[in-house]
Amino acid sequence: MCAEAVEPLVNLPAVEERLGTLRTRFSHADGAESVLRPGVEDLHVVTGFGPTNAPTAGTLSVMIGTVELQRRLNVPVTAVISELGAWNSRNVAWARLEQVRDQMLEFLRALGFDETQGRLRSHVDLDNLTRAGKIARFLGRRDFLEHREELLELYEDHGLLGSEVGLTVDALYTVADILEPADRGHHHVLMISGLEEAYFTELARLVVTRQKSSGSTSLNWSTKIGALYFRVIEGLAGYPKMSKSIPDSAIHLGMEADVLSVRITSESPADQRALMSAMELASGWDLETLNTARYAYQHRDKNQAAWGKAKEHYLTTFLTFAEQWRACAR
Repeated sequence: MCAEAVEPLVNLPAVEERLGTLRTRFSHADGAESVLRPGVEDLHVVTGFGPTNAPTAGTLSVMIGTVELQRRLNVPVTAVISELGAWNSRNVAWARLEQVRDQMLEFLRALGFDETQGRLRSHVDLDNLTRAGKIARFLGRRDFLEHREELLELYEDHGLLGSEVGLTVDALYTVADILEPADRGHHHVLMISGLEEAYFTELARLVVTRQKSSGSTSLNWSTKIGALYFRVIEGLAGYPKMSKSIPDSAIHLGMEADVLSVRITSESPADQRALMSAMELASGWDLETLNTARYAYQHRDKNQAAWGKAKEHYLTTFLTFAEQWRACAR
C-alpha cells in the first residue's frame, strides 16, 4: 500500500459538503476531493465484498455505509461480490463462495441498495473478465509486490492464502472492478473500501497513467480516481480488524445466537473497543441511542451495568440483522 498518499479524513471541504454527517463513517481519504468537488457530474462509486463467510460487523458496517452513501450522493454505485477473487486469494470451497455470494446480493437489496441507481454483480462477469485481460499488459509482478495487502502475513500464518499467482489474479480482477466506470466513459471514480485495500486504488491509477502514454495500445481512458476508506472495526481478542477469514476476531451474521451472546456481552478488556466500534458503525442506531452507548462505554469502569445494558441492546440489534441475513438464503 502506498501509505503516504492516504491521509486522515480532516479539513476536506468538498468531502464535508458532499457527505455531511456521513463523513464520520470514513477515517481516511486519498484524492477524494478531486472527484467530490462541486461541478463533478459523472461520478461513479465502486465498492466490493469478499464472500468467504457471512458478513462480520465490519463488513456489515461497509454495507450499511454503501447504502447510505448511495442515497446521499444520488450517483451510480456498483457493488461487486468477488467470488472469483476470493477463490484465488483464499482457501475456501467454490460451492461455499457461490452460496455466500448469492446471499450477499440479496442482503444488500434487503438493506436498501437501489438497483435503479446502481448495479450489483459478481466477478462472474464477462465484461469485467475482459477488462482484466486488457489491463494486465500495464502491470508487472513488481507492481503487485509493492502494492499488496498489509495483513497478508497474518492470513498466511492462519493457512488462508491462495497461491502467489492467485493473489495476483484476485488483484487484477479488483482493479478491473475499479476501472469499470473508466471503461464506460466516466471521468470520475470514487472507490470506497477498507483502508487495507488502498493498494487497489494505487494499482488502478498505475493502469490509467500507463495506458495514457502507451501510444497505439492506449485504452483512451481519462479518469480521476479518488478513494474514501471506511473506519475499521477493531477485531476481538486483540486482532487488528474483524476479518471473515479469522473467526476468532469477529462476530458475523452466520453465528449461532448463543455464540453471539458470549462475544457481544464479553467482559474481556481486549474486546470492549471493538464492541463500541461495532455499535457506532454496524447498528443503524439513531444518534441519541449511540450517544447513550458511548457514555456508558466511557464510564464503564464506574458503571458496568449501563455498559452491559448497551451490549445487550446491541446483541438484540445484531440478532435482527442475523435473522435478515438468514432470510436472504436461497
